[in-house]
Amino acid sequence: MKTNYDVIIIGGGVVGSASAFYLSNSGASVAIIEKDSIASHASGFAYGGITPTIGLDPNSSYHKISRYSYKLHTLLADALPHVSGIDYGFRIYPNIDLAINDMEKDRLYEIYKKFSNEYEWCDRKDLEKIDSRLGPNVISGLISNSSSGLDPYKFSLSLLTAAEKKGAKFINSKIDELIVKNNKVKNVVLANRTEIFAKHFIIATGPWSNEFSKWFGNNIPIRPLKGQIIRLKSDQKINLGFHWGTNYVTSKQDGLIWAGTTEEDVGFDEIPTFEARNEILSSVVEIFPFLKDSQLIHQTACLRPLTIDKLPIISQSNIYNNLFIGSGAGRQGILLGPGMGKILSDLITSETSEIDIKDFSHLRFS
Repeated sequence: MKTNYDVIIIGGGVVGSASAFYLSNSGASVAIIEKDSIASHASGFAYGGITPTIGLDPNSSYHKISRYSYKLHTLLADALPHVSGIDYGFRIYPNIDLAINDMEKDRLYEIYKKFSNEYEWCDRKDLEKIDSRLGPNVISGLISNSSSGLDPYKFSLSLLTAAEKKGAKFINSKIDELIVKNNKVKNVVLANRTEIFAKHFIIATGPWSNEFSKWFGNNIPIRPLKGQIIRLKSDQKINLGFHWGTNYVTSKQDGLIWAGTTEEDVGFDEIPTFEARNEILSSVVEIFPFLKDSQLIHQTACLRPLTIDKLPIISQSNIYNNLFIGSGAGRQGILLGPGMGKILSDLITSETSEIDIKDFSHLRFS
């Protein structure tokens, strides 16, 4: 086993895989160390919707990173499947945020008035022309045409596979410790006591990132937010993306209809529950009544990494300047994954980034 790299990435989710992809393309030698398997947690069981958050101030940092990462998604979609050999089902389609009560209608309409150049407004009659199967409680909607979707597991695997073709190495192991010398992280010690050395290190361990707080000088306040998704089989498809409240539904590459989701503060419990299944089914059938006759094929649960201010952390340690972190994207991990990976790669290879990331520093929690 090779024991010396330019960059070691700890964590094999979408941020770690994207970091490996961009770093490998820059010519860096990279190792990804993952205790389980690639995208075996949130990145592999997410919804995979890629819609920049609506209604944000165009000057806000979150707006800028979501648009930046969305553009990277569109660029990757043209080339990545050919390089990796993995079709991850990327497709562009309108996303419609639905209102099922007057409060939601007013909120969405205010967004439309403020950003009418980005969105289209639909009343009930307009929605019926778009999809006549919508339930009677749906009263209006807001259409975003900057929206796409993909299979999140295949996307993460495609990034890693492309990185491996450039020489990146995947190491399946737990990390016992980080070794520090002369104010730098020098190496990691694997569970079998093998030592792997590198010039730079990236922490991309999702909701487990808090475990590395001491190497960043202050607490990394990331907690797990559990979300569950069901996959339904029907003889009908839902070709657009629909959102309402915290929920969503669309058809995916596997031919199934994916619907979710929950937001559960239950620690590191990743077990799917009957309660969540029934909650999601009840909600999606209200939007599309025809789904009451669908067949439940699969139910998944994952833990999204959420910070206390709901902004991601993309930062360099103020103690060890060769140590970086990318985590905390919450429910937008797949959307933000390429952007976070590209930024981390750029910070290491050129000490800069294409967008301002000061608002994403871990030091904001000092």
